[in-house]
Amino acid sequence: MYAFLSFNLKKTGINIVFFTFGMAAFAYLVYRFGIGQITANIEKAGWSLLSIIGVWFVVYMLNASAWKLVLGKEGAAVSFPRLFRITVSGFVINYITPVIALGGEPYKVRALSSTLGTQHSLSAVVLYRMVHLIGHMLVLLTGTVAALIFIDLPGTVRLALLVLCAVMLTIITLTLSGHRKGVFQRIKDLIARFGFLKRLHPILQKYESDLHDMDGIVTHAYRNERKKFYLSVLIEFCSRILMGAEVYLIMRGIGVETTFVSALFLFVSYSIIINVMFFIPFNLGAREGGLVLGLGSLALPPLLGVYLGVVMRIREFFWILLGLLFILLTTNKNKSVPVKVL
Repeated sequence: MYAFLSFNLKKTGINIVFFTFGMAAFAYLVYRFGIGQITANIEKAGWSLLSIIGVWFVVYMLNASAWKLVLGKEGAAVSFPRLFRITVSGFVINYITPVIALGGEPYKVRALSSTLGTQHSLSAVVLYRMVHLIGHMLVLLTGTVAALIFIDLPGTVRLALLVLCAVMLTIITLTLSGHRKGVFQRIKDLIARFGFLKRLHPILQKYESDLHDMDGIVTHAYRNERKKFYLSVLIEFCSRILMGAEVYLIMRGIGVETTFVSALFLFVSYSIIINVMFFIPFNLGAREGGLVLGLGSLALPPLLGVYLGVVMRIREFFWILLGLLFILLTTNKNKSVPVKVL
């Protein structure tokens, strides 16, 4: 009982740290953009702001559905509402931590560990991250190919997009290889090849069996439930497509005539810049820069990119607050459990 109480208190403390850090980051973002600018852009966006908040509700629902599906029997113990909350909170932490958009993964592992155990939780998070990456790359690839076919772009932009196609195909191939052959064992073997990391190899060798079991979870869906795996990738693909719909709705909301293909191309533009400039805290300026480049290629006013970026930030404010509240909700639940036991 005391071990259980200690675990819950420790988990509660970690959740409070995540929540406190998130609130500090949120306050900084609001301060940086200014209440006046936020209010003015909310009024200007009108119905389009509400619609894109709704779009992201669907995005997160699809994300949680893909994760639930690919986990199979391993995820049966985790309810969908709980997985939805963890999904939203994890993505929120990813956004507010400039750590290659991976800051939320430790939170996800911690949030699932009380149900699945640490090893299974780590495998579950890695598994979903890989599925998410494939879906994301497929959308970027689709948007790039569609732009090459349907949009009249400058020659230099076309050349850059062709190079990006090759890069995205490479990433998809490598990620699928991880689903087929596993991840953790390959990391251990890779560490053994580098002299400055060889000291870690004996330590990992002790956990050979655990690494094998964790790889089993990562590869299970692809090897044994191929239809569920591909369906989860398709769901992730659809969730990313909706991000193109977000751009489309914002532009139509202020009366800018555009096509969905053009909107998807703008999503591809800013998404690529954000991933390249991953080290910029909160993606400040990166998204706007990507939008400006994309709008210039479409012969649209570059300043429109600043407005699009601001409206997206306001949408993010809403989901950051909700994600932080989900973390706090988990904290409160952790606190209540020991009281019932006692």
